[in-house]
Amino acid sequence: MSAITLRPVEQAMAQGGGDGSQYFLPADPGDLLRADRGRRSAVRFDSDGLSLAGHIYRPPATNASTRTPGVVMCGPISSVKEQTLPHYAERLADAGYTVLTFDSRSFGESEGTPRHHYDPNQVIADYSNAVGYLLTRPDVFAERIAAVGVCMGGGYAVSLGALDKRVKTVVSVAGGYNIGGTFQRMMGTEGFARYFRTINDLHQRQRETGEIQYVPTIIQALSDDVPVAVMPNEEAFSYYDRTSGEDAPNWLPNTMTAASLEPFYTYNAVAHAPLVAPAPLLIMHGTQDFFLLPEYAQAAYDAAIGRKELHWIKTHNHIELYDQDPYVSMACAKIVDWLGDTLSSTS
Repeated sequence: MSAITLRPVEQAMAQGGGDGSQYFLPADPGDLLRADRGRRSAVRFDSDGLSLAGHIYRPPATNASTRTPGVVMCGPISSVKEQTLPHYAERLADAGYTVLTFDSRSFGESEGTPRHHYDPNQVIADYSNAVGYLLTRPDVFAERIAAVGVCMGGGYAVSLGALDKRVKTVVSVAGGYNIGGTFQRMMGTEGFARYFRTINDLHQRQRETGEIQYVPTIIQALSDDVPVAVMPNEEAFSYYDRTSGEDAPNWLPNTMTAASLEPFYTYNAVAHAPLVAPAPLLIMHGTQDFFLLPEYAQAAYDAAIGRKELHWIKTHNHIELYDQDPYVSMACAKIVDWLGDTLSSTS
């Protein structure tokens, strides 16, 4: 594909009209996906001594003795298992896979304190322990396990593929690969340094007082009153504000520890991409994504060795690949083809 041209956020918002909120919704309300809660069953598993909550999706018309390949999924930063992933898990289960989604530690229904502390290394550890749980299930082929991630979960799928060789194939959708680099480009070198210093100061205050410092997870824009937030943009605000009610009440409250931001903004999956081999790696990304920049998907692909594929989906923004058709169905069709090829062996 030729070089990608990024649209400025201001231009995208202007094309959406009004305050921009409608820009992030499909023109046809029927293209906004809703999960089928009857498709999933609750499970719990251990991760470093903590009990994590998960959902299992099974193919239709199968019983407990029917073995299938397994897929472990991880989703966007701060999200819970009721957001984004059900739309993928249902479609992958329909294609014949047993799929596990989960709440990472300190989020949703999982254990862990302080609440809403987010460290990519801990999420990746939870991801690996989710693989371990799936391997214990008699309805899953232990040698046919895939990691599929969306948004930050896509970057973590790459890191998991480097870390955990029980994973036989890796898929990243709209992945986050270099978060600090992304924010530095958005804010400028000096602006990002000042922003990061504010984060450092909040963490230092926590060290000195012993009181957990929290910042908003989503906010439409930074201000003097709110100088730090995990996702300070209209697009993330649109998605989480919309899905955190009836669909995912366990996502609330809208807070995350300030100490989360240092490891989050310095996370870089590009360095892990070469280590995924020999497992095959599929990277999918939207052509227009001003939240997680397409250039870093290209960088992760370029860094990977062994069997790999970079697949572009024509999009208008980042969250179309969360819960909107035709984008999710297009991504799932590609994933099903990829898994059918790369998990074909039962050895």
